[in-house]
Amino acid sequence: MTDKQRVYGMIGLAARAGKLASGSDAVIGAIRSGNALLLIITKDISRNSLEKILKNTGSKEITCYSFGTSEELGYALGKPDRTVAAITDKSFAEGISAILEKIGEEEEN
Repeated sequence: MTDKQRVYGMIGLAARAGKLASGSDAVIGAIRSGNALLLIITKDISRNSLEKILKNTGSKEITCYSFGTSEELGYALGKPDRTVAAITDKSFAEGISAILEKIGEEEEN
């Protein structure tokens, strides 16, 4: 199993556990309520959607990663294409973040 598959697997598990918000409106709600711990933003998100999401993060310290495509994220969630997801559980956020850091380091080398 590749690291990319592991990330999507963990995202799917977080969704089934109710520890994830997906779609712009749900993610903005999670950010505003202080529940969003990690944002996964797809590489094909529109400029307007990205600005809308980032504007709502304000001074909150939320880790953000640009990863994959909206089609891949939607598939992992069992939903139509999604451009953004917020992880709301500390353990899932730490696990996904660790894998994404590893992927980032491998891409740099």
